[in-house]
Amino acid sequence: MEPSANIYCQAAINYVSATGPVAVEQPILNGREVDTSVWQEGFELIELPSAVTDWTDVAAIESVHYGEIEQWAKGFCGCDAVLFYPALVRNPQAQRASEDFAPVMAAHSDYTEDYAAMIKDPDSAYHQVVRPSMLRAGVTDEALANVQRILTLQLWRNTGPELMDHPLAICDARSVSRSELHPLRVPSYGGLKTEFDAFGLQHSAASANHQWYTFPLMRQHEVLLFRAFDSEQIAREQPFWTPHTAFKDPHSNGVPRSSLEMRAICLFW
Repeated sequence: MEPSANIYCQAAINYVSATGPVAVEQPILNGREVDTSVWQEGFELIELPSAVTDWTDVAAIESVHYGEIEQWAKGFCGCDAVLFYPALVRNPQAQRASEDFAPVMAAHSDYTEDYAAMIKDPDSAYHQVVRPSMLRAGVTDEALANVQRILTLQLWRNTGPELMDHPLAICDARSVSRSELHPLRVPSYGGLKTEFDAFGLQHSAASANHQWYTFPLMRQHEVLLFRAFDSEQIAREQPFWTPHTAFKDPHSNGVPRSSLEMRAICLFW
C-alpha cells in the first residue's frame, strides 16, 4: 500500500511490546492532501460548526453539543439513536487535575470485539457510565439488548491554537492487521470506573507498513472523525479499529494542546 500524500513530518510513534513502549520513527502524512473515508481508511475530516463558544464548559457541551452531534450522526449514518460517553476535555488545566487528560502518547484503538456485549450488559461498569445518556435518549435496557448494530464514532476537535505541541496522528485501518492489536484493560479513566478493553498497537516488522496521517492546523469548526467500533464490520471480518495517538509535532513552538473528544454511540434497530 503506497503512501498517497506528502510527508508532513517524521515523528516518534509509541508502540506497545512485551517489554514496554517502543518509540518508532514514522513518516506522518498530510491528511489534507487525500480524500479518506470513515468507511474505508477509518477516518475523515469533516466540518461540524457548533453554537458552543467555551469548550471548557462541560455543562454547555452536554446541553448543546450532544444535541448537535446527535442530529449530525443521524443524518450521517442513518442511526436510530445516539448515546454518549462523557465528553473528554484535554488542556493544561485538565491535565493538572488528572494525568488521564494529558495527550495520550501511545498508539491505540479504543475498543475490542467485546464492546457491544459490554454496552448491553446492565451490570457492566461501562454500561453505568453511559446510562445517563440512555435516559436522555429514552433508550431502555431492553431496547439496547435488542439493538442490531452498534457503531461508535469518535470526534476529535482542536479547541486551542492551530499549531499545537501534540496533535493527533491516525493510522489507515487497512494497513493494520488484527494480529498486531493487543487488548489492554482500562479499569478507570478520568475518575470514572470503566473496566473495558482497548487495543494497544504492537511493534513488529509489519509496523513499517502502517500509514500514519495528521491534519495540520485544524480550526475549531473542523472535526477529525474516526471509527472506534462497528459490529457490522466485525460480522464482515473487516477492520473496525482505527489506531491513533498524540505525537510531538516538530513544527510546533511548544504551545500546549487543547482539544475535545466525543464518542457518539450510534444504535440501529
